[in-house]
Amino acid sequence: MTVPRDSEVVSTPPGLPARMGYSAQEFLRSAYHWNRKRRFVESLRKLPPVSSGGGIRLNCGGSPCGPAKPIIGGQVKLIHLREEFPEHYPDFNLLYLVSSAPPTYAVELARESKRRGCKVVLNQNGVAYRSWCGDYFPWFNAPLRELLLLADYVIYQSAFCKAYADRYLSPTDVPSRILLNPVDLEKFSPAEEPLPGVPLRLLAAGTSHHFYRVRSVLDCLAVLRTRGVPAELTIAGAFYWKNGGHDVRAAIEERKLAQWVKILPAFTQEQAPATYRSAHILIHSKYKDPCPTVPIEAMASGLPVVASRSGGMPELVPENAGKLVVVPDDDNCDHAPDPVLMADAVELVASDLAGYSSAARRHAESVFSKETWLRAHRGVFESLIP
Repeated sequence: MTVPRDSEVVSTPPGLPARMGYSAQEFLRSAYHWNRKRRFVESLRKLPPVSSGGGIRLNCGGSPCGPAKPIIGGQVKLIHLREEFPEHYPDFNLLYLVSSAPPTYAVELARESKRRGCKVVLNQNGVAYRSWCGDYFPWFNAPLRELLLLADYVIYQSAFCKAYADRYLSPTDVPSRILLNPVDLEKFSPAEEPLPGVPLRLLAAGTSHHFYRVRSVLDCLAVLRTRGVPAELTIAGAFYWKNGGHDVRAAIEERKLAQWVKILPAFTQEQAPATYRSAHILIHSKYKDPCPTVPIEAMASGLPVVASRSGGMPELVPENAGKLVVVPDDDNCDHAPDPVLMADAVELVASDLAGYSSAARRHAESVFSKETWLRAHRGVFESLIP
């Protein structure tokens, strides 16, 4: 397969099998998609130019095609933003998009918004590369690159996000800054009464798209149990790979860990605080996570974090709030943290759990406050809309 260069814009996935024609169902689906997009663009072009005055009128992706996608994970920041800046459509003068949670036809929305005189702010998360989507990564990155080049201001969720956007999308000379994701420090706070020290309760939370994430924390638990550490593990979140639930249950049985592992479904923002407060330590094994919300919420809840030293994690977790396990630097293959090293890190944190817990909360208060994040956004918006 010929792989396009990182800088190329790819309109269709490379290497798709050539066929003589489409089935009737495929043809109708494709025709519906393009007609819907055409009607959407036509509706945007009927909107009048942006009116002056009126201050900041924000749109976070709402459009005639419906609101932005359901708010999960790192998209939670949009809840805070909409509380501070109510949504406006169609009379908006500033479009705010999150690269990992774009609305339907985000590129067309951004392009036509700029034509009307709107300013576009892009909150840039991660990008695609071979380790998680193989040779198709240029196709995934194509709309991200277009959004980046349309933006009047870019907010990178971490320095890692900026470095990888420069590498796989395009460097940009528009104003930008790095803003780590926020957390509601009143909602996410430590439990009033600390948990008993025994058993040691570990939590692995968040959506998993690859089996290695779950396998590595199960291997870590197996090492701890072999060492005589009375540890238990809760895995909370959805498994988004084929046969996910079956693979996890089989791995638990294979390691003979059934009595020490609890599996919970994906949790809502309302359920999240209680989920964190039911554990002592968060284990986050995802490789090169750009700026995950789960560790931020965990630290705000007083949980130290044991994680992979990759992606944006070194920017999120200081040495006194958890331990990061060294992994190779590789864009072609995901690397789970070594379970023995993770078990070592868990034992080290557990030896001074109260100290690490207090430091995690203090760090969240000083770095991840949603009020600080919102003030920074107001400054950005006012620089674009006087």
